[in-house]
Amino acid sequence: MIASRYGHEKAVKLGEMSLEGGEIIRGRVAKYGIDCDLVHGGFFAAFTDKQIREMADGKAHWEKHGHTGLEMVSKAEVGKYVKTDRYAGGMIDKLGGHIHPLNLVLGEAAAVESLGGRIFEGSRVIGLDTGETPVVRTDKGSVRAYYVLVCGNAYLAPLMPEVHGRMMPVSSQVMATEPLDARLIESLLPENYCVEDANYILDYYRRTSDNRLLYGGGIGYGGNDPKDLTGVIRPNMLKTFPQLKDVKIDYAWSGNFALTLTRIPHIGRLSDKVYFSHGDSGHGVTTTHLLGKILGEAVAGHAERFDIWASLPNLPFPGGRTFRVPLTMLGAWWYGLRDRLGL
Repeated sequence: MIASRYGHEKAVKLGEMSLEGGEIIRGRVAKYGIDCDLVHGGFFAAFTDKQIREMADGKAHWEKHGHTGLEMVSKAEVGKYVKTDRYAGGMIDKLGGHIHPLNLVLGEAAAVESLGGRIFEGSRVIGLDTGETPVVRTDKGSVRAYYVLVCGNAYLAPLMPEVHGRMMPVSSQVMATEPLDARLIESLLPENYCVEDANYILDYYRRTSDNRLLYGGGIGYGGNDPKDLTGVIRPNMLKTFPQLKDVKIDYAWSGNFALTLTRIPHIGRLSDKVYFSHGDSGHGVTTTHLLGKILGEAVAGHAERFDIWASLPNLPFPGGRTFRVPLTMLGAWWYGLRDRLGL
């Protein structure tokens, strides 16, 4: 799809970077001794034969570009990875994995400070002057900088409409069960792989280090949350694992990610000294590690990889800010219907 939209050369260069985010995370965890429950391996679950064929096509494509960690899984083999009858098969990604994202961030912050970096929390930005010497303004003072990187993602508004106007905040909901008996949670996910299904509006889940099942799904275009988070997610969890019908839910929460119309991150410059990156469209943990490195390269005077990303067109959502949410919801309903019908 990227090749057909943007050309073969850009597709190849973007493909060369596609696995780098995960490598950066693994490298930092090892280098700085970050305790974030890193577990290797992921499982993509398919509901239909059509989804299986699409996975097989994707596997063949990625293997041509050096990704050798993919394995197809038949329906009979699903139980090795997920104890459920929902799936028709799937695919293993041995280069995937899961982490405790907050502990990763805290560990990286500690690493920054150990190297002499300074982090200022509780300093909400209320304005940015993008001139030759950029000035970042807060309600308690201002900072004059050589360079500014704008990476507010779904939480950027109302600053810089030229940036946040090209993305939509979307909420996703997550819940965590009470700690489960070790034998039970190990039987549900024997290999301790993280799982996501192949539907347009997908479910995703994993084991935690304290034997909870963390289960996510649902979607709220415009960043709106349902009144009952558990009521949205729990029914899907029970479709996957009906054996958990009596299990208590200890926590439920949501957060917003930034969606672009193309589902590709939006990167560029507001001036010669102000760069921005947002719109990772639900894949921010690995993607932001890659793009953060690329932003650093650009500031250091090596903008070759930055310019590849910045050259990709970013389109506004149809309907503008008024109608983008209902139109996107209509599109999601259509693709969700196709999932249910197996089309």
